[in-house]
Amino acid sequence: MVIKAWFDALTAKQARMAAILSIEGKKRGIDVIITCRKYDYVEEVLNAFGLRYECVGYHGESTREKLLRGIERQLALLDVVRDFDVHISLTSPDAVRVAFGLGKPIIALTDTAHSYFVNKLTLPLANTVIVPSAIPMSEWARYIPSAEIDKVRAFDGVFELMWINRFKPSGDSINRLGLKSKEFAVIRFEESRASYYDYGDKSRLLIKMTRNILENGYYVVMFPRYPHQEELIRTELGLFLKLGKLIVPRNTMLDGLDLAWHARLVITGGSTMAHEAALLGIPAISYFPQHYYIDDYLMGKGLPLYRCVAEDCLGILNSILKQIRPMLIQIP
Repeated sequence: MVIKAWFDALTAKQARMAAILSIEGKKRGIDVIITCRKYDYVEEVLNAFGLRYECVGYHGESTREKLLRGIERQLALLDVVRDFDVHISLTSPDAVRVAFGLGKPIIALTDTAHSYFVNKLTLPLANTVIVPSAIPMSEWARYIPSAEIDKVRAFDGVFELMWINRFKPSGDSINRLGLKSKEFAVIRFEESRASYYDYGDKSRLLIKMTRNILENGYYVVMFPRYPHQEELIRTELGLFLKLGKLIVPRNTMLDGLDLAWHARLVITGGSTMAHEAALLGIPAISYFPQHYYIDDYLMGKGLPLYRCVAEDCLGILNSILKQIRPMLIQIP
């Protein structure tokens, strides 16, 4: 008997997870049905794996828009996914609500104890919650009734190992960008409009860090998330764009892992890209402004992951640039 498992991917990280589960599921008699949300690089990742999927709905920004988009998406998912046995996701509120309403079992995967609103909407409804053991059980007890806390299953590791262990560098991505290995840094803005992000816009801090890297002679591949971040790049770093030293990829199929592997340094306002780079042995800075247990876990393993807040980010960056021996050619 084939089990039909429905996975809903909302981010590029979740798309990679869907891909791995789909590959492994076929070996075990499990057919993974994939849906996604039209956001960021989700579809690019799924396409890279050659997977069948259906993207439904959009990401809201304001509180009202998040609610509206969520309701619209739940109704759409109800029509798209009609036959499944179990739902799995990295806590997709829309998909969990649909699965719960249909009386289907729910497996929630999560490593984001700080995502308050999403966790409140999903973890109480899940039948099983799978988490890294690096995050204390007390964090999950904020969302799950004490009588059901035994549904939380912890493992020693991080989700990113699912695809890091299967990764083989190719160099295709840097060839598409006209870059050479180790001559560039990869930089990703913070997810400033996510429901969990309430720390103010850090874009100008990242612009300062980017300028520092560029002036040290490196190329930079930069990934904004929102239009206001793209506008800031143009106004503050326009000269480097014209010189071809700063690259903002457009309509180019790129593998984020391949880029990280060939980069000299990775900086992100989130966590996943930093964790992936560190697991590959590439120095990575996360300026996500809240304590994150997974960072402690990886740094405790001796991986080259660095955390910073606004006051010390430039100092930490300069220290790393000295360690990795910046290029001798300087831009005046």
